[in-house]
Amino acid sequence: MMKHWKILIAAPLVAFAVNFSYAGAVKNGIPKGWTGNGAIATHYESGFDESQGSKEQPAFFIAAKDAKADDFAAITQVVDAAAYRGKTMSFTASVLHIGEHGGYEFWIRTVDDKGGVSISSTWARKSDTWEAIRAKLTVPANATKLELGVSLKDNGKLFVKGMAFNEMQVRTPIPESKDYVANKITMGSVMASLQNLNFSE
Repeated sequence: MMKHWKILIAAPLVAFAVNFSYAGAVKNGIPKGWTGNGAIATHYESGFDESQGSKEQPAFFIAAKDAKADDFAAITQVVDAAAYRGKTMSFTASVLHIGEHGGYEFWIRTVDDKGGVSISSTWARKSDTWEAIRAKLTVPANATKLELGVSLKDNGKLFVKGMAFNEMQVRTPIPESKDYVANKITMGSVMASLQNLNFSE
């Protein structure tokens, strides 16, 4: 009888441990070094999912919670553009977008000393599987600020991991491209350097 009693007690403890471990794989928040924009705090939720990445480098997600038409949520970071002037830069990541509606955007945006804006933006919709995405821009010689941004527009859920920002060699300058969300965001304060592209912090 005692033996069976021990088994009955152990079962709930095991279940509790499994549930606790699973819950710990997802944490809400915004990555260190990044700034939340749009309706990210009201109509969306954001955070980190270890099951879509790893414990050391989880995937970041933005998910629509009560989003309306034309709502968006984004994270951005801004740095001094001096180190990138005249260079063609590539902003890459692995992404997964779930949901029939909405879409996502990645961009590089610069502002120059006269207030002129240059932007390279990549816009896509439902992917169902992890895909590689890239935005690339030749940074103007007089650029003063450079911004990287990621956004989810309307509905769905976006996972992002494996970000990188590197110089690429090209024979001709990369032209600008149309944006959907980027220019709705006021460029924030300048940081010393880009940070936390792998969401490890």
